Amino acid sequence: MKDVVDLVFHPAPSIERLYLELTNRCNLSCEMCYRQKWQEPMGDMSIEVLNSIAGEVKVFPDLQEVILGGIGEPTIANNFRQAVELFASRYKVSVTTNGTTLDDELIDFLVSRKVAKIILSVDTTDVQTFASIRHQNVQGILESTRRIAEQSVKGGPEIIWEFLVMKSTLPYLVETVRQAAQLGVTRIFVSHVIPMREEMLAETLYYPAKSSEMDKIFQAAMLAGLSKGVEVVLPQSELKTDRYCKFVETQSAVVRWDGQVSSCYRFLHSYPEYVFGRYKLIDSYSFGSLEKQSLLEIWTAPKFMSYRYNVLHGEYASCSDCKWVDGCDMVLRADMDCLGHAPACGDCLWGRGITVCP
Repeated sequence: MKDVVDLVFHPAPSIERLYLELTNRCNLSCEMCYRQKWQEPMGDMSIEVLNSIAGEVKVFPDLQEVILGGIGEPTIANNFRQAVELFASRYKVSVTTNGTTLDDELIDFLVSRKVAKIILSVDTTDVQTFASIRHQNVQGILESTRRIAEQSVKGGPEIIWEFLVMKSTLPYLVETVRQAAQLGVTRIFVSHVIPMREEMLAETLYYPAKSSEMDKIFQAAMLAGLSKGVEVVLPQSELKTDRYCKFVETQSAVVRWDGQVSSCYRFLHSYPEYVFGRYKLIDSYSFGSLEKQSLLEIWTAPKFMSYRYNVLHGEYASCSDCKWVDGCDMVLRADMDCLGHAPACGDCLWGRGITVCP
């Protein structure tokens, strides 16, 4: 007779980080963005859903941080200031932004409400390269960074930059680190790009396109950060045995603008992506709607708890280094893996450390 092991889940209000997508709208149209290839309705989180979340989070004693981000630009959401008011007095609030809306008045508001972190997308400080990627002038974002830094000296927000490394931005990484240090940035998260369009495949630098030149620039960027007091968080560039999901490891939940609750950014929306050159369709995956259930009910439901357990313990398919991957149809979607787990995390580049977010 074989041993039989039954898993028993003990539901607990254990959320530590809560991501809120206040809107999926954006004021930019960046070349590498999801919205270049998606067809989804646009909208802002309703005041009713936002207020209900603010009331419900009281039952989560371990909640430490509320991140206002998602795929849209949070600062243009109709309810952005209300969201800051609702959460900043009780939790660490982080704002992920493209930085284009951060004028003096908005910066003063965020500082006065004691926002903990402001995370800006700065893929390069080279004016022409930045304009070709984000169709925006980087100088205004650099000036906003400087103004925030002036407040940080008085206990204001920590400033973090996100640098999306591609063939077109790699040559500017070291100089970007140096300028970040001059402007008061404390950390830079460097992430590889996930191509959403076939023409973006040529921009990838990780396996199998990893180069010794990239390694040299990464090392130089790390050393520049060490000498200037900036922490440079570098991504993996090839497959490793370890798999790590930051969302699950930090007990995170993500609420989409329409109240759907997901596990991470990857399953927040439906879109195509290319993983190691393979076309893949990602379908959004919701564990429940806040219009029908409470956040606690969704979080402690067996489906969500089982999913988190499987990811936390690596009990899911490892598609990226599977010897059958080239002949597998299941790898073309993310709705279920070959072990029957849904949604499928088997070739998630976040889980491999190739893509990185704060």
